[in-house]
Amino acid sequence: MLKEQMHKLAQNQEGPCISIALQTHRTHPDNQQDAILLKNLINEAESRLLKEYDRRSVDQLLKNLHSMESQIDNRLNDFGLYVFVSANTAEFVRTMWPPRENKVYLDKEFALRDIIKAYNRSEDYYILHLSQTGVELYEALNDRIYGEVTQHGFPYRDNPHYITDRQARSDSKKVDNQVREFLNKVDKSMITVQSAHPLEIIVAATRENFDYLLEVADQQLIYSGHFTIDAGKADIHYLSDKAWPVVKDLQKARRAAAIDELMAGIPSGKVLTDMQEIYRAAREGRGELLMVKNDFSQPIGITSKGFEFAQDATVPGINDDIVNDIAWEVVDKKGRVYFTDQPALRQLGDIALLTRY
Repeated sequence: MLKEQMHKLAQNQEGPCISIALQTHRTHPDNQQDAILLKNLINEAESRLLKEYDRRSVDQLLKNLHSMESQIDNRLNDFGLYVFVSANTAEFVRTMWPPRENKVYLDKEFALRDIIKAYNRSEDYYILHLSQTGVELYEALNDRIYGEVTQHGFPYRDNPHYITDRQARSDSKKVDNQVREFLNKVDKSMITVQSAHPLEIIVAATRENFDYLLEVADQQLIYSGHFTIDAGKADIHYLSDKAWPVVKDLQKARRAAAIDELMAGIPSGKVLTDMQEIYRAAREGRGELLMVKNDFSQPIGITSKGFEFAQDATVPGINDDIVNDIAWEVVDKKGRVYFTDQPALRQLGDIALLTRY
């Protein structure tokens, strides 16, 4: 969903465009202050806009901007809120990932950097829950379960073969075979689901039954992670609370692997660290992997030869952050973008791009 929103925002940009990023709160009474902060940032955006444009030319944009106060229900906030407004656009995005700072951007395009970062750190995945009473398959986004799969055999209910207490078994070999047979059915159903909609699969089960599942699995590698539960049924809040740290560890491993991939490209001359070269390569579709230091941003002014660095992003005519443009060009052309504080990036500087050729 977030990726579709990014594409829509990127394709429907007719400047001037206002982007607002703010840190918000999930719970009451903290979320009451979010409305005040949003109002202040909207007023700041209006002030910046009227410094560069006459009121008549941006009248519709201002109407859209102030309409956002009534559209956003702050009781539903997560940790990050992003508002995008132009003359023909008035949208907002909530994510669990807060921005680096509360900020207003005014440019010819929307500032998508923070939601690109949120997109990269957001994760849709499955939780496969094996219990004595059967098997459920849930769909989760980050730290929340949002649905249950009810097709391709799921859920499996009242399984008579699902016995987890070895001492209670009179014929352990027979029972083991029954468990393997049952889990083989589950595995085949899981392969069908995963083939139709590929996502990481996190298994919630006893250690014993997870091992059984891997023994009978036709494709072991589809099971990305596991956390241990007892044999009883667990509620969805417990499952999501336990699964999300496993997923974050997988994401951390992917970021570390991306750093290794970037470093491996240095000897062949595929890694760029000059901003002008990075920008040009990204626009040409040569960007395979962009790594950016978390807190790095760079205002620029456009010149006949390209651009020059600026100090004050609020000066009229200045692009607030060229990293926004570069990151979107890479994502839009099927590349990958990571914002990170990995120490290994320091030797290359604040930003580096691995090119495809």
